[in-house]
Amino acid sequence: MPTLTQSDVYTINANEARKRDLRLEIARIKGQLDASAALSRAAAEVNSATLVKKSALEQELVQLESAGAAPGSSDDWGKYSTVEMVGQDERFYAKDKGYDWLVFNPLATFEQTVAEFEKYMLEQRTAFGRPWLLQRGDGLIREWQANAAARGLITEDSWPAFRDWLLGVGKDRAVGATN
Repeated sequence: MPTLTQSDVYTINANEARKRDLRLEIARIKGQLDASAALSRAAAEVNSATLVKKSALEQELVQLESAGAAPGSSDDWGKYSTVEMVGQDERFYAKDKGYDWLVFNPLATFEQTVAEFEKYMLEQRTAFGRPWLLQRGDGLIREWQANAAARGLITEDSWPAFRDWLLGVGKDRAVGATN
């Protein structure tokens, strides 16, 4: 056997240390690859199950849409419900007719105006076969007045100030400005 020099021993030890480091790094990478493969399998299973569920839901939706809706069942879907639309009709009609009444009664009290508004609201509702109010006249007028005050259209949040503003600006602006 040949004699090893100190330099040869260092080289052999360095090579053995490098082999050990390489084996360790390869083992670490194999572990990462195994973990990655396991995650891929799990993700594939989730994706497959999700696609199956999505397909089933889409088929159900197609069946429901092709069957059509029951009469009247979807009439109140959208931005506003049927009740909100009826409430708007009630409000707008009362404001329109109530403003005309106020022009002929420019010194009307809040209570008198509320009574007239409720009369017009009920008139509008009764025309559609529903003789009951969805809202009260005092709430409608108070909200209308509060909106005008919040927008700075009236300087004082009172009935006389609001009434005078309504009469001063004309029907189009008064009825449309603070719906």
